[in-house]
Amino acid sequence: MAFNPRDDSMNRDRGQVLYRYRPGQTFDHDGGYTVQVLQFGRDDEFDGPTLDREHLVQEATRFVRRWRATGRAFFAGADRAPEFPSDEDRLADRHYEVVVPGKVFCRIWPRVVRCASGGCGHVWTASDPRPGTDDWPPRCPTCGNGVGNRQLQFVFAHRCGEVSPMYPPGKCPRDHTRFRLDDRASRFRDFRWECMTCGFPLPVQWSCGSSSCCYPDKLMSPLLHSAGTAYVGQGLTLVNVTTTEEAARQSNPLYTAAVLGRWLGEITEDEFRRITDGNTVNVPDEVVDSIRVMKEAGLHDQARALRSRFLPVEADHLRDRVSKALNLDVESDETRGLAAELHTYRRILNLDRLGITRLQREARNPERRALYERYPSILASAGLSQDTYLVNDLPITYLAIGYSRAGFSPEEADLVPYRGRATRGAPEKTLLYAHPTEAEALLFPVDHERISQWLVRNELVSRSTLEDVGGVARWLVHQLGSSDGEALSRETRPEAGDPDLPVYELFGLLHSLSHQMLRALAVDSGYSETSLSEYLFPYDLAFAIYPNAGSDFSLGALRTVLEQNLDAVVTRAVDNDACLYDPNCMITNEGADHGCLQLPETACQSWNRNLSRWHLFGSPDGSRIGYWDPTL
Repeated sequence: MAFNPRDDSMNRDRGQVLYRYRPGQTFDHDGGYTVQVLQFGRDDEFDGPTLDREHLVQEATRFVRRWRATGRAFFAGADRAPEFPSDEDRLADRHYEVVVPGKVFCRIWPRVVRCASGGCGHVWTASDPRPGTDDWPPRCPTCGNGVGNRQLQFVFAHRCGEVSPMYPPGKCPRDHTRFRLDDRASRFRDFRWECMTCGFPLPVQWSCGSSSCCYPDKLMSPLLHSAGTAYVGQGLTLVNVTTTEEAARQSNPLYTAAVLGRWLGEITEDEFRRITDGNTVNVPDEVVDSIRVMKEAGLHDQARALRSRFLPVEADHLRDRVSKALNLDVESDETRGLAAELHTYRRILNLDRLGITRLQREARNPERRALYERYPSILASAGLSQDTYLVNDLPITYLAIGYSRAGFSPEEADLVPYRGRATRGAPEKTLLYAHPTEAEALLFPVDHERISQWLVRNELVSRSTLEDVGGVARWLVHQLGSSDGEALSRETRPEAGDPDLPVYELFGLLHSLSHQMLRALAVDSGYSETSLSEYLFPYDLAFAIYPNAGSDFSLGALRTVLEQNLDAVVTRAVDNDACLYDPNCMITNEGADHGCLQLPETACQSWNRNLSRWHLFGSPDGSRIGYWDPTL
């Protein structure tokens, strides 16, 4: 059969492409051969949601910094993202280009072919086939067989990101050059190349030849080309609420201080808009006098309201108040990232949304009104806020940043960038591939007071500490400080006494709540677990669940849940405390495996890390209190 790279059966949406068909990744083509993606072409006709390039690049550089920092923690002095722009490069954002992919360019790879004839089995490297002309796979050069020949499915991968076909040896010790592969053993280390002339066996191994490889161990790992560690796509899912007005605000030098000041309650929403819009007002003398008189009369709320309406906020005074309240450098990159994350959540609340109060007000009949009046108590019993909303068009962007091989994390492998030209003639840059979409989502804020009780009861923090800093949200920011959120993404549980332990446990609780609610929604929404995804807002102690790009089209399914059976979903989540593999799972895995809390990769934002039913239901020995313990 002639090689045809333009097989019309290979139709995939952008979400599937960025999950399964990235540059450097191999896959089994519907045409019957294995191919490798060379690069993406830009979608010049894309007319979807507007992308905030600066925000996406900022989040990508933060991801790379965290990867490097985690790698250095395990290997002092090592750079686990050597091909990305350096952290010290102040113009690093100029080296990045955000691309919405529209075309996929592939090649036949690997071109190592095995003869299907039982008496032959010759393995050889074939020439690159010409589309529409050359047959693929080709005939065996030794026996002439052309029926059933297959590409060899094995490759070699290295932690630096290098990949190689499983080439046969050049020759045996007796200078013979034809080999077959003996792969009847169950382990790669027992595979052998066998000389077809003299039968001499040779080991199956390959060494990394990349000039940029910094690992002392050059031996590459033999893998099936489609194995999970042969290519691990690394990226982020971001809520990307972008308007022209917001982009202008973010360029204001006072943006970070204003966002944090609004979050802390130091300034009002009107003051925030006035500061970030760069507007000032002329204040009449009688207004100033009125504010003074109100203060003297003890009318502090009225004085504050009048002041926020007319008096401009002093920039230096605002920065000082924010820095003192959060113990952060307002001008640092990490603090700007924190501000962007906090303000993203506030911008979501400005989107078109449907809440319980509105449901109660617009109920079509007494039965529905009675149902909606039960919702707040049901949510409260589960430690969720009654400010649960349906957001009609949550703007979600998946950002593909790079990939790793022979390992999933910085402890195991390097992060490799996508390099190339976004358009012909453009300079070569580090490419970030984006998939923007909009989806309805259920937004679940968590009860801050219940969270505080859980932390105190599990002796993770004292009540006085939480009260001194002004609540659990401020405490969380204090704990994370300028760490760029590293404590949230730790691979393993910190030891007792480690300052990261309380934050790690709190993130684990939020993550476990999200998974438990997603599982319950999968029963009552019509979506499967693979069709739903989570988005965590750790600083705001909230999470959202939305249909992902691979889901079947089901308009309004989550709205139906909110309008008809949210109480059943929440009750199912709280009551579903068992696992197929209990009691072993609850005891040895802290109640987290694929029979309970673990979800498919498409659904989980954090690689199923830091999950535990102990967070929700308590430990079997009673040493840890669950969030849904009745005594809370």
